[in-house]
Amino acid sequence: MATIPHVSIAFGDLPERINQSRGDVPIPRELLFRLLDLYVSCWDFDEDWYLSAYPDVREAVDGGDFASGWAHFRTTGYLEGRFGHQPTVDAEWYLSMYPDIAEAMLEGKVTSALDHFVEFGYKEGRLPRDPSIHANWYMPRYVHSAERDEADESMLLDHFVKMGYRQLAVPEPPR
Repeated sequence: MATIPHVSIAFGDLPERINQSRGDVPIPRELLFRLLDLYVSCWDFDEDWYLSAYPDVREAVDGGDFASGWAHFRTTGYLEGRFGHQPTVDAEWYLSMYPDIAEAMLEGKVTSALDHFVEFGYKEGRLPRDPSIHANWYMPRYVHSAERDEADESMLLDHFVKMGYRQLAVPEPPR
């Protein structure tokens, strides 16, 4: 495994500025995009699906504006709220995790868990299925040490759904 680059190599003087500030720290656009790219690269992406789902991206790739759908997603598509792969929803899990959606389905306000997720749930920060948290990966990175002794599968899921996902935690080792 390669050694992670020294912080000053990867981020210049950003760590020093962070340590000296109690408020906002301006970050150069290029560095912000590198950090975003690093984060987005941890998640699944399906090039063929992406190009077929988004014909405008296929045109842009064919026209030479982007090297690939992946390049578009990392620099533009994610920021536009596009999916990186075809969304699949475990309806049973989704409805048990989000009882308000189950109720809305019973009332006829929502047609399916998949439709809700695609139309609203993704933007609301809901998860489409159990994120399969890798405990040995997740706990030391994201769970406070005082809580680790009591951590079980349901506690880790609750932690990820309520906090980790919104704080950009990654539930398992990146690919």
